[in-house]
Amino acid sequence: MTTTGKGSRRRRDERGAALVELAIVLPVFLVLVFGMIDFGIAFSDYQNVRSGTREAARLGVVNDVNNAPSCKINGSTVTPPATPVSATDATNALLCKAKDRIGLKDDDLHLKIVISGQEIGDRMKVCASFPVSALTGLTASFLGDRTLTAAVTMRLEQPPSFAEFTEAGGAC
Repeated sequence: MTTTGKGSRRRRDERGAALVELAIVLPVFLVLVFGMIDFGIAFSDYQNVRSGTREAARLGVVNDVNNAPSCKINGSTVTPPATPVSATDATNALLCKAKDRIGLKDDDLHLKIVISGQEIGDRMKVCASFPVSALTGLTASFLGDRTLTAAVTMRLEQPPSFAEFTEAGGAC
């Protein structure tokens, strides 16, 4: 004996409800998950810019410009000498050390060095800027066209062998 009562009819009528609920909830869930990923990456980049700028300023105030790695400055690859003798080489060495400490893509990272004087006790400012990008694309409207910046000012502990410098495209 087969019966087709109200129970089986209800199950058949509610089969599409789960699909409709999924269609409503899934986009919101994906935006939240990918938003957390994008904001997590942006926060990590921000921490790198802040701590790297602080380390670069410290290297500058003690005039530690020896043994700098190569890097890209204004779009050109620069390899500073192990022991810089000119102000240009020392400036390039400090910029490359700063980019190395920050650890983000050299092409997008822009630095600025400002020195108030050449004497011990004068001020030196290192400023870094890096554009934020949305990895997933879902949060591009929130993160697009934003720039992470950090600026650190310290007292010179050694007379600087480098000069002031502003890299093209910096937002500081």
